[in-house]
Amino acid sequence: MGSPRVLIVDDDPANLAALTKILVKNGMETATAEDGLEALAMLRADPGHFNVLLLDRMMPRMDGLELLRRIKHSAGLRSLPVVLQTALTSGEEIMEGLLAGAYYYLTKPLNKNMVVAVVRTAAEDQARRAILCAELERAYSALPMMDQGSFRYQTLTQCHELTNLLAKACPESDRTVVGLSELMINALEHGNLGISYLEKTELVTSHGWRAEVERRQQLPENVNKWVKVGFTRTASRIRFEIEDQGAGFNWRQYIVPSPARIFDNHGRGILLAKMDVFDQIEYQGNGNRVVADVMVVA
Repeated sequence: MGSPRVLIVDDDPANLAALTKILVKNGMETATAEDGLEALAMLRADPGHFNVLLLDRMMPRMDGLELLRRIKHSAGLRSLPVVLQTALTSGEEIMEGLLAGAYYYLTKPLNKNMVVAVVRTAAEDQARRAILCAELERAYSALPMMDQGSFRYQTLTQCHELTNLLAKACPESDRTVVGLSELMINALEHGNLGISYLEKTELVTSHGWRAEVERRQQLPENVNKWVKVGFTRTASRIRFEIEDQGAGFNWRQYIVPSPARIFDNHGRGILLAKMDVFDQIEYQGNGNRVVADVMVVA
């Protein structure tokens, strides 16, 4: 990943200058806008230019939430990660931003280290999604001709290849590949390999996540574990059924927005899949089985 390109939107010149200084000092490229209308014009002029939008909530002409809503309703912009910064720290205010699609949050007064960590997390997430979409373009799938199928995977490479294959069956494959990847990786890392939420937090911070996944795959207790994926097409929907061999998890806390996790360097995948990608997600049993539907418009 190259230097992240960040658009900072804030009506306070001092805050714009301070944020620019922090991000540039940490190897990021920045541009600024003083309100939502100016930012929207810049984004529409070059939809793929920025990797992260660092957005103030309270602004004249067009506030942060209104800009966020317009971005989420724009096909060319809706995948852009938005970091919402605000002085409003109540749970209701934070939840409003999360429901609008701001999965990354900063509260004022801003902490320099937190600014860098959250913006970098958003940029890295966006880079992974961009890679998925780019590889999807090169993938070929016969699934549009298939009504039903069963698959299985055991490694990250197999997971990645199968995700591309399955996403090709959907009308908006570039959206589906992101959500499907989140659910399928979750089944592998947390389900079959037992990597806990706290362990992943540390592994992402130390950049040791992939190496730990590959190490655990070689352990005797995991070498025969597979994740099964079912694919079914009807006239009205495409259904994915993903089942791992793990002990399950408390999925209820990850399928709804949580202000408690907004500053973490991961943990948004299931929520993103539910709110931005699939028309319906249902976890079953102890959480080791998830059913996700994409509705098909005739």
